[in-house]
Amino acid sequence: MRRKTELAGVLGTLAFTVSVLCGGCGDVLDGGNATLRDYTGLDGCGWVIETDAGGVLEPLNLGEFIADPDPGMRLAIDYQEEGGYASICMVGPIVTLLACDQID
Repeated sequence: MRRKTELAGVLGTLAFTVSVLCGGCGDVLDGGNATLRDYTGLDGCGWVIETDAGGVLEPLNLGEFIADPDPGMRLAIDYQEEGGYASICMVGPIVTLLACDQID
């Protein structure tokens, strides 16, 4: 019985350690079509991406893909949600774009 208790303790400690070490890991990958929106009129906001599924994303690296953004620009995107960031805008999750191409 003692071995089972020790094993449970070791596994519990390992699971806790992994969750703490990876608490800020971006592990949700997603993508699809979206529209670029200019939210600079809202306090603390800038360019955001509204997905066709209805979500709003706050991209960290939009400038790596689009040098001269236009409101309403249609995009095909792949992204990864990021943890460990805070936003003043708070309209959606903070993401790193993995791919971003203009469509239409």
